[in-house]
Amino acid sequence: MKTRTSLAFDAMTGTAGEVTARSTRFGTILSGRARQPGKVTPQQKDMRALFARVGRSFKRLSPAQIDAWSAFAQQYSFSSRMEAKSPAVNAYVTLNCNRALLGLDMLKQPPTQMPTIPAVEYRNIIVTPGLIQFSRLVNPGTGYRLAVRMSAATSTGITQGAGLPVLVDAGFIPEQTHADITTVYIDRLTVRPTVGLKYFIETSWMDVATGLSGPRHQDDRICQNNL
Repeated sequence: MKTRTSLAFDAMTGTAGEVTARSTRFGTILSGRARQPGKVTPQQKDMRALFARVGRSFKRLSPAQIDAWSAFAQQYSFSSRMEAKSPAVNAYVTLNCNRALLGLDMLKQPPTQMPTIPAVEYRNIIVTPGLIQFSRLVNPGTGYRLAVRMSAATSTGITQGAGLPVLVDAGFIPEQTHADITTVYIDRLTVRPTVGLKYFIETSWMDVATGLSGPRHQDDRICQNNL
């Protein structure tokens, strides 16, 4: 997908159909919008089934347990992982889906204390068709797993990645100083990165004991042909 300079239009930004316009000091730049394929991978089907299964289990909690999750959700905000009807369901589904991905049993009671979870730190992200790797990763220890979300592909003209990343892996065990997510990315999205396209990456450490995630670190890279 190539980016081409438009004719001498007045300053304009926005999207029309398959074309995105953005104003720069060189003029208005038009770029095509990358679209994700409509097919659903087996891993995505499994993830949706997991959300549904965990959501249904909330209805089997006792009134006291539901009250505890409601009180917990009032103290901490959780983004919706499904079409939840209450913050308590969001909190319950978020933590228990994370724990399920780590191979742990579901929590019927919310954590009594919120752990202090470190932010993700690394030197660089390498994105090529054959390698996606975090280098010089600061590993906080065995009590955490790396949660990674990464977009399938976007036009280089897009500058914001909000809502674009999809789950790659929520229980990844990195090496001491790097994390190679090439295999899990290809398995999840069934495609390799394409040279010249931009990819948005979101990472956070997940606390193994509670299933809670720490601060989200957002980054982006344009796929290169080689290192």
